Amino acid sequence: MSCLGWFKGIALLAVAPLLACGAPGGGAAADPAPPVVRAAPDSGPVLAGRGAQMDAAGYVEREFFLEGTARAYVKQGDWDSDGIWEAEPGETAPYVVRLLARYPGDPLRFNGIVFVEWFNVSGQTEADPNFSMLHAELLRDGYAYVGVGAQAAGVYGAAGLKAINPERYAAVQHPGDSYSYDIFSQAGRAIRTPRDLAPLGELTGAIRYVIADGESQSASRMVTYVNAVHPLARVYDGFYIHSRSGGSAPLAQDADNQPTMPTPSPARIRTDLEVPVFTIEAEGDVPRFMPARQPDTDLITTWELAGTAHADRYLLTGGGIGPLAFTCDDESAPELSVPINDGPMTWPMRAALRHMRRWMAGGPPPPSAQPLAVEGGELRRDPDTGIVVGGVRTPHVDVPVRTLNGVRAPAGGPGFCRLCGRTDEWNGDSDPWDGGPADPSPTPEPVLSELYPTRDAYLEQFDAALEAGISDGFLLEADADAMRAEAAARDWD
Repeated sequence: MSCLGWFKGIALLAVAPLLACGAPGGGAAADPAPPVVRAAPDSGPVLAGRGAQMDAAGYVEREFFLEGTARAYVKQGDWDSDGIWEAEPGETAPYVVRLLARYPGDPLRFNGIVFVEWFNVSGQTEADPNFSMLHAELLRDGYAYVGVGAQAAGVYGAAGLKAINPERYAAVQHPGDSYSYDIFSQAGRAIRTPRDLAPLGELTGAIRYVIADGESQSASRMVTYVNAVHPLARVYDGFYIHSRSGGSAPLAQDADNQPTMPTPSPARIRTDLEVPVFTIEAEGDVPRFMPARQPDTDLITTWELAGTAHADRYLLTGGGIGPLAFTCDDESAPELSVPINDGPMTWPMRAALRHMRRWMAGGPPPPSAQPLAVEGGELRRDPDTGIVVGGVRTPHVDVPVRTLNGVRAPAGGPGFCRLCGRTDEWNGDSDPWDGGPADPSPTPEPVLSELYPTRDAYLEQFDAALEAGISDGFLLEADADAMRAEAAARDWD
């Protein structure tokens, strides 16, 4: 199965068990009328539901429908790559979309922060990739989470709401993605200041900050939202943008009977914001992201994560809690069937969210990180290991036992496997791909016994790199024991 299965697979993994800019909150562009929140009908499986996991964590999961009238936006003036884009509200259309809320069952556990994910629809469904990547930090630290079905493909796609459960989602309707930005704004307002039914129930009065989040395709829409819509809406207190490209999504598209309004490429984050924007890039994203690189500021930070892929093994197991949804093996071409990346993306992503929490509250910005090294337009790699140079480092790439590569070229398996990166164990070049065009490791591969004479020597170096990552602010002490256990569990024979 291709990596296209990730977008469907993450949702199906969860369904299967059940089958300048001012302060946020008072935007200048008012809704035509406040949206209404109502409970979803109790009929069949919840798409991307995680009821069992939430129960075990002491969390509540509830699904709602958000009903209202959304505006499209119209581009004003000339737009440039600096992201300082002017827009104004345009035509309106009715909508009914869904909200999927997860929050602590004990109100005393709530940390006051709501993490609002723009559901990813690349797989023609509504998937929650960043909940998968961040669930450990979100749940242990008492965040509330709300997923928002802002785009039409999540409703009408081949694995979308109507296809998965037409009875439960009969009332859902979407006017098209030109209206997605205002739908996302209205969702944030409905969470923060509900008109009647509150998605977060009795926690609503304790909300202090609301973070907007988007991954991959949703990250491209988030860039457009930040640059063109946030200055009008002012709903969110910060933005967590994960795995974006160098461009961004159009403000409007012909499919919605709106004139197409593409955005400049590259598209950088505007520098006149008054809320923080944290961009997290996997190694595999950086070749497309490079033209949009920009310096860090007090309110803009970018981390590029060495050894990580756009869609890795952790994501494809629903956040390390389920079986691997699929592989990128190609039976007809074993020389291309390098295992997908099992790199360390979740660990620095958790640290980034912890920094975001303090940053929004007026604390210091996250530590700046050097970008991944580039040479001749390509990522520069250590010739001895095949691992990329620079970027946010972890013990997995600084004390390596295998080559972790975020790029998959040539791609074994069909379709989106190009997003899944590569992992090549150093086993004496005994794999069918070793020495071939898909091999990310040097030939011959490093010899582990020469790098680490004993298991204890390896663990000692791993621990030193881990402590350095924690000290530098790129890893969390809360994750140290889990990372040490992962290293200790490695078969050393």
